[in-house]
Parts: sequence; C-alpha cells; structure tokens
Amino acid sequence: MNNDLEQKRKEKVESFKLHFDDSFDDMYDDIESTTPPAADENSSEEPVDLSSKSNPEEEVVFQDTDSDSNISSYSDEAVQQDLSHLLNKKELRAAKRYDKKRRHLKAKKNRVIFRTVWLMMVIFVSIMIAQYLMVGINDFLAVGREEEKTVEVTIPPNATLDEITDILIQNKIIKSENFFKLFAIVTKSTTGFTQGTFEVPTNKDYMALINTLQSEENRTDTVTIQFREGITIHEMAELLEKNKVCTVDDFLTKCNSDEFDEDYEFLSGIKNKSSRYYKLEGYLFPDTYEFLVGENPSSVMYKFLRNYKEKVYYTKERFVQGEKKSTIAQKAEKLGMSMEDVVTLASLIQAEAANTEDMYNISSVLHNRLATKENDGESPFGEGGFLFLQLDSTEFYPYKTQEKVPASIRATYTSTYDTYKYKGLPAGPICNPSLEALKAAVNPNETDYYYFCHKAATSEEPAVAYYASTNSEHLANLEEAGLI
Repeated sequence: MNNDLEQKRKEKVESFKLHFDDSFDDMYDDIESTTPPAADENSSEEPVDLSSKSNPEEEVVFQDTDSDSNISSYSDEAVQQDLSHLLNKKELRAAKRYDKKRRHLKAKKNRVIFRTVWLMMVIFVSIMIAQYLMVGINDFLAVGREEEKTVEVTIPPNATLDEITDILIQNKIIKSENFFKLFAIVTKSTTGFTQGTFEVPTNKDYMALINTLQSEENRTDTVTIQFREGITIHEMAELLEKNKVCTVDDFLTKCNSDEFDEDYEFLSGIKNKSSRYYKLEGYLFPDTYEFLVGENPSSVMYKFLRNYKEKVYYTKERFVQGEKKSTIAQKAEKLGMSMEDVVTLASLIQAEAANTEDMYNISSVLHNRLATKENDGESPFGEGGFLFLQLDSTEFYPYKTQEKVPASIRATYTSTYDTYKYKGLPAGPICNPSLEALKAAVNPNETDYYYFCHKAATSEEPAVAYYASTNSEHLANLEEAGLI
C-alpha cells in the first residue's frame, strides 16, 4: 500500500519540469528553508516552508541558468521527502479551501433563507399590528359602531377597570377590550368611576365615555324628595333611607360632624355643640331636592347647607314697608341677635304656628317673653314666670311626641330642650325652619301678647289661634278653644 502511494507521488514529481535559477545548492537551500531538516541532523539552519513561496494550483518549475544542469530524476532521498511533504500540504490546503468554500456557500444560502423568513415574519407582524391599530383607533373614535343609540348601564360601587370594560363590551358600547384598557392606563383613568346608572350614547369616543362614567352629573338613577317645613333631622334621615339615598346612621353621624365648618362659617360659630342633640339641626333647609341613589352622605349634607346659606345670607327681603331690602343675616345683626338664636327661635315658631300669619304673632309672644329677662321674667302687666317659654314642642325633643320616645326610656325621659323646665331658648333648634319662619324670627309683629293657644283644625275648619296679654285672658282662650 505504501509502495503504491510512493510510486504515485514519484510519478507526480516526474511530471513537473524543474529548472533552477542559480545552482542546485541554491535551490536546495531554498527547499531547506521551507521544510523541516531531514538529511543533516546537525544543521543549525531554520527550516522554511516552501509552500509559502508557491501557489499550490500552479505548475511547480525549478530553473537553473546552467543549461547543462537539466535534471529529470532525483536520487537524493532528502529532496524527495521534502517534495512529498510539500505535496501532502498542498492537498490538505486544497481540501480546506474546498470545505471553506462549501461552508461559505451553505452559510450564504442559510442567510438567504433566514432573511426571507425574517422578512415574512416582519410583514406578518406589521399587518397584524396595523390591523390591531386600525380596529383600535376606529373603536377609540367611535367609528363603525352599531347604530347610534343610548344604552343604560349600571356601575357597581368601587368598580375596577376590568369591570368597567366588561360592562361596556357586554352592552356593545365598545369593541376593543384591550385597546380601551390601554387607553385608560395611558391617560391614567383606571380609577374614579362613579357607581350608579348611566345612559350612555354608543357614539362616544373613549375619553367621552370615561368622563361620563366618572361624573355623577351623568347619572340617571336619581330620586326627588320634598322635605316639608319644620321637618326634624330624624325624619329627614328616615326619608333619605327610604329612598335609598343613604342610611339613617350615616346621615345622623354627619349631622354631628365638624366636617363642614371650614366651608360654612356660620357652623363654626356654634360653641355649644356638646349641649345639642344634633349640631346641624336647623341648618338643613327644607325644600325639594334631587339626590342620587347611594349618594355620599357628605354630598347630601352639602346640598342642604348650600341652600340654607343662599336663603339666609344672600336672599334679600323688605321686612318693613319703606325699609331697604336686606338679608335675614343682616336683619339679625341689626337687631343684635346671633344667627344661632335666630335659627333656634325660628324652629320654635315653625313648630308652634298654625299658618304663616300666625308665625309673626307667635314670634311676638316669644320675643316679649324673652325680653322679660331684664325684669327677672315679669311682664308689664305684673305677671311673672315668663323666663320659661313653656312650649309643648320642646318637651320630648329630639322626638316629636312622647309616643316617639323609645319604650325603654319613655316613662322617665326628660329632654334638655324642655322649655317647661329650662329657662330661655333651648340649646339649639328643634327642627329645620322655613324661610318664612326665619323671617318671622327677625321681624315679629309689634304686640303686647305673652300667651297663645290654638283650637285644633278639623276636616271642616282650619286651626284657630288665640293670643292674650294676661293669664286671665289666656284661660278664657283655652276654654273657648276647648282645651280646658
């Protein structure tokens, strides 16, 4: 096997025409400089690789200037070994170049395939993104929605963005769930949605939808409640709970709160809070109001207080003919009365009067009695005891009547507002008076009455009021009214 290979190598060598540029020694030195030393083990010269000086694919030719020195064969075994070594390297390098070229072509082909697949993926993803954006933008702008109409939706308390989105999807108000959520996140509108029922047009864009659902002004679940004049806080609380606005307990808690003092200066002037059953009794102006179902109790309270402030501090009246118009607060200041006393007095007038005209005469009676304080409760007619206003309406406050007092304390109950037992005005109002009662409190009729009573109204006749200056006159009135 080795002999055959050696023979083939020799045949290859003999197929080359060799020439030498100089002498054989010079050529041999060149060979020795390119190959490892083989014949002379003691040689100190460094081997030189002949392959670096020749192209493996070119014909190897050795030339010599001496024409008589043509060589057709080699007997020197060292030279043959060097040439054999050189040819083995040529074959190896040729194989390496082929393999490198093959790998290069394969890599190039792979790159083409990869780039083609990548391009297709980019195009596909771009189409998907473009389609998503187109659908989302159209939905954001309310383009292509169903026929324009209004849909009623109900938002639960403390609704999350997911809940809001589900409600809008179910009611076919929006189409793109993810795009709506993304818009809400980007615009920082993920919270603050208001509970209640809304009528939402289907042609609203995302921003308009969010604004609608975050504003109580757009709610449709409203109730209208009329609060009669002279209603108490307890009765108000029951009416609000009955109409599902807020609970009795929540409302009564707010009625003793200082939460509203900064917004309403007239409340911060109340100094005897600890002596009152309810701090805000008297300041919740009776009127007709519109509330939301499940409305915040503070919001409910603000509606009452705003109305009171408007009526007392901004509404001007002409109290006396020829006198310049003024507000109730201005009139009270002119009389030297505090607004706390005015509201308390008005609540007593409201609770005792049979009608509007009666209010001004009862106001006169109460003013006259209060004025006796300078004379230790004695009237100009020589009768005393008028420091006690003696009004039935105060006897069981904050309850309207004895029957309203809880059974467990009814037999022994005593109100600290009872004007039969305590002198002067009670610690606070006993109800929420009307505008007319407030006006009567600061503008009483000029009389010398110290007593009053009423004949009860019947189905045929209204109530009749009786007034008196002395006790004897009052007793006669009581008899005529059928009260004794």
